[in-house]
Amino acid sequence: MLLSLVFGVLLIIQIRKADEDAVDLTRNFYGTLQVKSLLAEDPNGHHFSLVHGRITHGLQFRGAVQSLWPTTYYGENSGIGLALKHLEQPEGQRHVGLVGLGTGTLATYGRAGDRLRIYEINPEVERIARSRFTYLAATPAEVAVVLGDARLTLERELAAGQPQSFDLLALDAFSSDAIPVHLLTREAMDIYLQHLAPRGII
Repeated sequence: MLLSLVFGVLLIIQIRKADEDAVDLTRNFYGTLQVKSLLAEDPNGHHFSLVHGRITHGLQFRGAVQSLWPTTYYGENSGIGLALKHLEQPEGQRHVGLVGLGTGTLATYGRAGDRLRIYEINPEVERIARSRFTYLAATPAEVAVVLGDARLTLERELAAGQPQSFDLLALDAFSSDAIPVHLLTREAMDIYLQHLAPRGII
């Protein structure tokens, strides 16, 4: 009984410590989302991060210049960074599909005239991306966030005769650190391919 009490106290201390940096905390069917404010005392390092479970799903620096940087695994030398850099479309004519919103980091690559169509299953992710992060508001590109399961939504768009003709379709949807397998099946890939422009890439 004493051992249970000790573990209970330690758990409460751990929970309080984990929450002390939180500026936003929400839970729904899809899990717990937490926005943390980190390094607040450092003007150059202060940033907000979005955490789902134990996994960071994006961060944004708070400084005016740094807030426009693509961060975490979306840097300019990442796969998606290089793919966007080398798209052959003329300036401001790229149509990009994104499966998974996160903090909206990929909007930093948007240019005036570009169209970004982002599929996100969790409405709380969109709320947080718009209220705690500024990537979506700052991009000169046109942004549409489509709520719902990406595979089902893309399938419905095809059935309605609305192929998107994406120049690039980026798949980055994770539930904590697990990949939703239904987004990676042969049937799912067939749906994605029907949404690509003739020279589009996944």
